[in-house]
Parts: sequence; C-alpha cells; structure tokens
Amino acid sequence: MKYISTILVCAGLWPAATVCAQNGGEKDSTLNRTVVVENQYNPEVMDAFKVNVMPEVEEPAAPKQGINYATDLRPLGAWKATPMEAMSRELAQKGADRGYVRAAYGTLNNVDLRGSYLWNISSKDCLGIMASLYGLNGDIPHFMEGEEWKSRFYRTDVSLDYRHDFRKVALKLGGAFASQVFNYMPSMNEGVENWPTTQRYTLGEGYVGVVSRDKDLPIQFAFQTGLRSFSLRYDNYYMEYGSENIFHTEGFMAGNINEEQQVGVGLEMDNLIHDVSQQDYTLLQLNPYYTYQGESVKLRVGAHVDLQTAYGSGLKAAPDVKLEYTFADTYVAYLNVLGGTRLNDFRRLNDFSPYWAIAQQMRTSYTPLDAKIGLKASPVIGLGFEVYGGYRITKNELFAVPGGFYTDEQNVFYTGILQDKGKVGYGGVSVSYAYRDWVDFSVNGTYYSWNVTEGNEGLLQLKPELKADFSVRAKVIKNCHALLNYNYERRQKMGDFGRADAINNLSVGAEYELLNRINVFGRLNNLLNKVYATEAGYPVEGLHFMAGISCRF
Repeated sequence: MKYISTILVCAGLWPAATVCAQNGGEKDSTLNRTVVVENQYNPEVMDAFKVNVMPEVEEPAAPKQGINYATDLRPLGAWKATPMEAMSRELAQKGADRGYVRAAYGTLNNVDLRGSYLWNISSKDCLGIMASLYGLNGDIPHFMEGEEWKSRFYRTDVSLDYRHDFRKVALKLGGAFASQVFNYMPSMNEGVENWPTTQRYTLGEGYVGVVSRDKDLPIQFAFQTGLRSFSLRYDNYYMEYGSENIFHTEGFMAGNINEEQQVGVGLEMDNLIHDVSQQDYTLLQLNPYYTYQGESVKLRVGAHVDLQTAYGSGLKAAPDVKLEYTFADTYVAYLNVLGGTRLNDFRRLNDFSPYWAIAQQMRTSYTPLDAKIGLKASPVIGLGFEVYGGYRITKNELFAVPGGFYTDEQNVFYTGILQDKGKVGYGGVSVSYAYRDWVDFSVNGTYYSWNVTEGNEGLLQLKPELKADFSVRAKVIKNCHALLNYNYERRQKMGDFGRADAINNLSVGAEYELLNRINVFGRLNNLLNKVYATEAGYPVEGLHFMAGISCRF
C-alpha cells in the first residue's frame, strides 16, 4: 500500500506536468610460421542498424599494467602430439566460432532462447543471421498488498545482415522484424468500460548502405539509409492503434590531415510519418569535428548542429568536446563537454517502458550541456578505479509516472511518460579487480541530485538518488565459477510526498564450461523477494530461478 499511495498522488500530477511539457602476419622467427588471429564473434546485438557508421568515439580507458596468463596444469592427454616434420610449414590458427545458441527456462515460465550464425559465403560475401525469444508468463506481486497479477510478456526478434566487399567499398543490406505481445496490469478501479488489457507491438526495418574499406583512400566514408516501422495493434487510453514510420539516414566523411590529426563530419536524418494522432516532422543532425591523437593527449573538438522542421521546429546547437591526458603511464584524466538532440520516437518510448502511454506527442529532448570530468587508472596489475562527476541539463527530459490517469473508464495501469526540463548533478567512484580467471569483482556507487520545475517533483519518483552495485565471479573448481550480484537504488524524494520503494536485488548463480564450447548455467534472482517498481514503472518479479545451456560452434 505504501507504493500505491505514491502512485495515486503522482497520477494527479499528470495534467500539471503536461503543461510543463511545452518546455554515434608477422612471421615467427623461431618456427618460421604465420599465425592468423580472428576475434571471437559477438552474437548478442539484435538491431539491424547495429553497425554504427558514425565515427567511433571511445571512452577513456586506463592503460593496463600487463597480462596475467592462467597457468592451470592440463593433463598430458589434452595435447595432440605430432612428430616434428623435416621442413617448416605455415600454420594457421583455427577460425573463431561463427555460431552461438542459448536456451534457458525458469520459474514463472521465464524463457530465453537466442541463436546466431555468421556465414562466410565467400571471401567477399558474409551473411549474419540472428533470432531470439524471451519473456515470461506467471503471477507477479501487485502493488496492492496481497494481490497478484497474471503477467504475460513475450518478444521475438529476427534479423538478417548481408555484406559484399568490392575492391574499394563494401555494400551492406539488412533487415529485422520484432513482435512484442503482453498484457497490462489491472488497476484498483472497476471501470464502466474496459479498455483492452492486451497489446501487441510490431517492429520492422530494412536498410542499404555503403562503407569505404580501402584505408589508402584520402577520404573515409559510410552512408546508410532505410525504413523503420513501429505499429500498435490495440488502442490505449490516449492513442488509437496505428503506426509510426521513419526514413532513417546516417553517415560520415573523414580525412586525415596527418598521422595525428583528422577532420570529418557526421550526418543523421530522421523523417517521421504517422498514421496515428501524431504530427509529422524531420530532424537533421550534423556533427562536424576535428581530432588530434598524440602520445599522451587525445582531443576531439566538434559541435552538434540540429535542425527540426516541425513540432518544436528550429535550429539548436551543442558542444562535442572530449579531452584525455595520460600521465604516469597508467593514469588518464578526461573531460567531456557534450550535448545534442535526442529523438523520442515510439521505439525509444518502448525502450523506456513497454507499458508506455502518452497524453500528447513527445517532443525531441535537447541537451545544451552534458559535462563530465574524471580520472581512470590502473596502478597495479588487475586493479582499476575511476572517480568522476558531472552535470547535465536537458529540455523535455523523459520521466516515467506509473498509473497515469485514473478515470471511470480505465481499469489498467499504464506507464505514463511525461516531459519537463531536468537538471542533474552526479558524482561517483568505481573499483574493479581481476586475478587471472580465479576472481573478478567490481563495485561502484553514484549519487544523483535531480531538479525539475517547481511543483512537478512527483516526476522524479523513479529517478535514482543513490545507486550502488557489487558483483563478483570466482572460480570454485576447474571450469566452474560462482557469481554474486547486488544492486541497490534509492529513488529521489518527491517533495512532501516521500519517495518510492528502493530497488534492492540480490542474485546468485553458477556456470560450468564443458569442452571449451558448452556452458551450463543457473541463476537465482531477487533472492530477498522484494516488491518494487522497475524503471519501466511496473512491479519486478519475485524470487525466481532460471537455468540453461549455451554453445559456440
């Protein structure tokens, strides 16, 4: 009942908050052989636009002291012995595994199925195939004390990505499809008219692009364009079913002044077209920049220049500056002064919360300033730490308010998404340590101080005030590791209304590797069996268990 009282109070803030809404073979000399090394294929990315054609901007990383090699003894039978040959030969390392499958199942009918394969059709043609299914179907504790909600949520994703290498450039083609079906949580109101309690979202996209692959070209470039679609199957309280379609284009051009300096410009354009009660508009984002990379200094100086044609039309500018300085070999001091415009389309709202509902169209979020300063270091082998602080200002920041409106005609919870000008200052520290493959742990904590328009403090109910995370992975026996994770998040205080219940999640697990290809794992989540709202504004699952198996091939 504690959390329900908070929701009821915040539901009444919606009208006030909506008013405020107007506001990126060297040869071995000993054996005379050539070794070809391939990186392990990472199959976890599911987005058809996963290849970011914009120039990469890496976060500062502290130089490492060295490498600790695992020295576990292996039985002699594990080695394959062959007689020494009379003449030397070229040996090639076996190619990295191209396939990956994972299957897991648990209580509340939790399911997690994933599969991917990177098929090298020829030396110039490559096809990536990915698919996944995850979700649950079971009783979850309701915010109302003693009540349970029969929750059902499943999402299916499929994607294909094809690449053909020409002599100077590469051609990319791809697409993806996703289906997301779920039900809303019933509210305490017994409405006169029942709005649909189920929903289905359908997401689709396709793209075509070209990217330069000859490093000797004076200008490196990439260009990609395609169509993205997001469709709602059923009405919610404020929006009829329909779709949002986006013609998405992105690319960049860059050229070297010399070995240390480079200039370039990035481009991103989104043309939004709706067949629901939303206004169409176009957002064009340009990012000219200059970079310098010396022995101890890295510098990027640029700007974000964004033009919008409707629904908040106008020209906006923001900085794009990053500076890193390395000293004493393993210490990196850095300063970031960033900003820009963020598109709040249906896809972003769905990432924010799948149970989203909006009383009016979301405006693009504009960040005139996002400054961060910090220090990263690795003073001894295996140990790393970071100290940082920052301040961000965002106009039309997104805020989740569980419950939304309450009327005589509604009997389901929505995650109401509102906008207001948000300011946040933060500071934190993180420490990590790894010793061979025996133990690996990390701990970090961050404190946030949020500010919104006076009278709208209820928007902060799911924003964090203090976040602390701890994780450790330790070897128990050969090829077997135990895992422990703890997450704590205290929410912001909402003026005189107190604060929402904190996130308090403890989980344990174990994994065992067989034959260097098969991994068996199990995990017990929410060990404390706490009831609180997730960032999506809906209750978290209680104590639940999942186990499964994964394989590389």
